[in-house]
Amino acid sequence: MRTNLLGCLTALGLAVGVQTAGAAPSLSSSVTAGPISRSVPVAHHNCGKGQYWVPSGYAKRGKYRVGHCAPR
Repeated sequence: MRTNLLGCLTALGLAVGVQTAGAAPSLSSSVTAGPISRSVPVAHHNCGKGQYWVPSGYAKRGKYRVGHCAPR
């Protein structure tokens, strides 16, 4: 019983391994991907009078904050 289970698991592992290896893309051709654009779209923000824009990022103690208008 254990031998049959071990054989089935081995066969399943080999079948899955062979299937995923064949699905991997081959990048050895002469055609290469183009350069990755490093431009980031800029959000247009209009803060009211007496306020300024605070960009998004991590604040103190590691909490993430989205960009927002803050009073001066």
